[in-house]
Amino acid sequence: MTIPSNFLSILWGLVISVIVPLAVFTQIETIAVSAEPVPNNSANTQSKKVVARIWHGTTPTSKADEYYTYLVEAGIKKIESIPGNLGTQVLRRNNGNNTEFTVISYWESRDAIRKFAGNDIEKVRPLPRDNEYLINPETTVKHFDVMIDDRK
Repeated sequence: MTIPSNFLSILWGLVISVIVPLAVFTQIETIAVSAEPVPNNSANTQSKKVVARIWHGTTPTSKADEYYTYLVEAGIKKIESIPGNLGTQVLRRNNGNNTEFTVISYWESRDAIRKFAGNDIEKVRPLPRDNEYLINPETTVKHFDVMIDDRK
C-alpha cells in the first residue's frame, strides 16, 4: 500500500482545524466554569456578604462637572455617613453630548439599605436638584450580591 504524498499535509490540516480548536474550547470552558466562586470556600476573597446598589443617570455634558460636584456633596457624602454603608464608587463616561454617571454603593445587607431607602429598595431616592441635571431620570436601581471583590 502506498501513502499519497500529501497524506502528512492532510493529517496536519486535520489536527490544526479540528483537534486544536477542540482543545482550546475545552480549556476555555474549564476556565469559565472555574471562575464561579465556590460557596464556603476559604480561598474566596469576599469574607462577608456585601450588597452593591447600582444607580445610573445621564446629564448633558455641558452640566457634567457641575452635577458631579453636586452628586458628591449632596449624595455620596450622605450615603457614606449612613450606618451599614461600606463605601461608594462613582463611574463617569463621556458620550458626546451626554455624560453618564453610575454610582455603586456597598452595603452590609439589604436591611441596611432599607434604613435609608425605605421598604422599596428598588426605588430611586433622587437628590433634590436631580431634575435640573438629569435627562430622563431612571426610577429604579439594581441590587447585586458581591461574590468576589479582589481589587488590588
